[in-house]
Amino acid sequence: MFKVAIFDLDGTLLNTLDDLANACNYALNKFSFPTHNVEEYKKFIGNGIYKLVERAVPNNKKDKETVEKVLKTFSDYYNEHMIDMTKPYDGIVDILDELRAKGIKLAVVSNKKHEFTIEIVKKYFGDRFDIVFGHRENYKEKPDPTSVLEVIEKLNILKSECIYIGDSNVDILTAKNAGVKSVGVSWGFRDREELANEGANYLADNNIELLNIILNS
Repeated sequence: MFKVAIFDLDGTLLNTLDDLANACNYALNKFSFPTHNVEEYKKFIGNGIYKLVERAVPNNKKDKETVEKVLKTFSDYYNEHMIDMTKPYDGIVDILDELRAKGIKLAVVSNKKHEFTIEIVKKYFGDRFDIVFGHRENYKEKPDPTSVLEVIEKLNILKSECIYIGDSNVDILTAKNAGVKSVGVSWGFRDREELANEGANYLADNNIELLNIILNS
């Protein structure tokens, strides 16, 4: 049994797709750029909000100045609308409570802006997590392992006692780079094939499978 479970946020704990898509489409509209359907955003999400916006703007508008202007509009809107449609995936809160009851420490490491991550985790999960890291200033985004390694250090555990759970190839790479085991969950924004191809140690298709992996591996 692992002593610490570190979770990605978007697409793993929370279905944030609609609110992210709506915020980005709002920003694109403000600049008279074409918008995208919600499903398209699944392949835009995973590397932080700068990359999300950069992928969403037209190919001839990907210069840094334009992306940063659209990003500012996105961030201002998302700050006010980040919980309009967002909700935890089915059974996630129960899993977290079960893990805590077994004495397992919980953490979040996300590429979402740190301030957004803190606020949204508190809103939906209260004080269930021991450590919550979003993308912080002067830190590289995942798949850089720095934040995962910081969690391991703060909780004073071995890498072998930690497992990282996420829904994209970025998450699996993050775990690899940190030297910890990974679980790819198939209910998020990317498909099972991507997770398997990236080399996830385990795959979970539902909350019960995930719980069994963490408790019994």
